Amino acid sequence: MKRSQIGWLIPLILGLGVWGLTRLLVSSKRNAFQHKVVLITGASRGIGRALAHAFAGRGAYLVLAARDEQQLRAVAAECRRIRQETQVLVVPADVTDEHQLNGLVSRAMHRFGRIDILVNNAGIIQGGSLADTTPDMLRRHLEVNVLSAVRLTQLALPIMGRQRSGYIVNVASATGRHTMPYFIAYGISKHAMIGFSEGLRRELAGTGIRVLTVNPGYTDTQMVSRIQPAYRRMGFTMIPPERVARRTLEAMALGAPEVNIGWLETIGQYASVLTPRLADLFWRLFMPPDFPELASQQRTE
Repeated sequence: MKRSQIGWLIPLILGLGVWGLTRLLVSSKRNAFQHKVVLITGASRGIGRALAHAFAGRGAYLVLAARDEQQLRAVAAECRRIRQETQVLVVPADVTDEHQLNGLVSRAMHRFGRIDILVNNAGIIQGGSLADTTPDMLRRHLEVNVLSAVRLTQLALPIMGRQRSGYIVNVASATGRHTMPYFIAYGISKHAMIGFSEGLRRELAGTGIRVLTVNPGYTDTQMVSRIQPAYRRMGFTMIPPERVARRTLEAMALGAPEVNIGWLETIGQYASVLTPRLADLFWRLFMPPDFPELASQQRTE
């Protein structure tokens, strides 16, 4: 075998070894979520629904929160079909309402007596140019995507502190480090979520409470239904929400501080930090002409 061929084999073997070791570690912790109480916001669809399915499959007890009770009950029924003995509490709630957040935590504690994992997943996205972004749109992004997560975490931390264990999972986004044009309000909120997670993780070091930041790339959900065609023309492959859920649980089992999902989006995150001019050039060259129009039509809550 030629030396050049051996040179290609070494990184391949190392990569396969790391992959195999990771899979072995994850498999060894398949019962890590058995009977854990998991509270998920934004659980009625998309990533939240996929996370509910994934946790149910691992034997967790679920507290599902969102505004639409009918959709929540449908997700609860799906979780019970995945695992018949799954215990599910459905709590319709608007995460921007302080009274309802307190009620959500109270009902979870009354039913299960503990909260082991809090998944801050609720979010909205509304596109358009900055000039067309109203104060209400900006305020709504911050209230739903950031402030509700911070407040709910504040309510859960004393419980986890008494337990001396817990997990805070903050679903941010790849756009938290690589903000898209015409989605600035959303980008601001996800930048804030990443900052919140980083500070909280360092503050809670040594307490038994862990923090995971989840940065999905462009995920195939209703939140981006209008802008999806533009993403595809730019070369992005839409990520199934089930993949986001699987990678999230794997990252938790491994104790990772952060997980980035989507290879091109992950490159974009690093490019924005290390070579911002190159990241800017990407958008100048590859943004479709109808991107601003499609973005303005994206009004998902």
